[in-house]
Amino acid sequence: MKNIKTLISDILRLFEPENHHELNPDNLKTFGENIGKAIARHFKEREERKPELYMSSVGRKCKRQLWYMINKPTLAEKLRPETYLKFLFGDLYEELLLFLSKEAGHTVEGEQDSISFADLRGRRDAVIDGHLVDVKSASSRSFDKFVNGKLVEGDDPFGYMDQLNLYLHSANDDPIVKDKDTASFFVVNKEIGKLALTTIPKNSKDYHEEVSATKKLMASEDTPERPFVAVPDGKSGNMKLPVNCAYCQFKEECWPNLRTYLYANGPRYLTVVERTPDVPEA
Repeated sequence: MKNIKTLISDILRLFEPENHHELNPDNLKTFGENIGKAIARHFKEREERKPELYMSSVGRKCKRQLWYMINKPTLAEKLRPETYLKFLFGDLYEELLLFLSKEAGHTVEGEQDSISFADLRGRRDAVIDGHLVDVKSASSRSFDKFVNGKLVEGDDPFGYMDQLNLYLHSANDDPIVKDKDTASFFVVNKEIGKLALTTIPKNSKDYHEEVSATKKLMASEDTPERPFVAVPDGKSGNMKLPVNCAYCQFKEECWPNLRTYLYANGPRYLTVVERTPDVPEA
């Protein structure tokens, strides 16, 4: 009997040449419609999304970043067009994996349903075989964190664990979520096509208290303390931003006198320059 535990093997079986899988016309039609909706939603939300505390925000490790997003959004650096395109690719990967889940004979419900918890709004990805899933597309390095348990062990800079757990806590009275005790990240390695299903147990955290504390912090006029410190940039004596801060749109505001150097593998943000890098400075 097919269930969430056989999801990946069932999907991969679709691509075996000897299987001769014939696509379901209804699934294919819905997939095309969902792709269109995902693209339209992406552009609409990019233009219309207002500063607001969402369920996905509660797990953020940096409450200072969240405070800036809610209280001083105009200080955010402008995202590059390539970044918006990267986000769109993530939405398209999600639709593809859910389509393949249906083709593999699994029950997919609750796609992009609006949900709420303690007056916070959110949107879950889907419920597969009565099991809550959050779909992710990841680089090989990030994919390994899901597969090797590093995310569960605490290497979770973007708060994915809290986000998924909050979605699971919000599903206590949801009839389509049959499994109330676990949820999963359904992840695709976008570089080599590998799939993984990382299942986590429901934690015992009091998210009502967590949400209340976060709301109170966001309502304060005082900027929260920065939870991260600069890290050594090799043995040069230079100090650079940690990963969380490097991706933050408020890094220029949060780290005065930040200097950016354009390395071949991407920009590097230095807080201390003891030895000038042999690459252009932005």
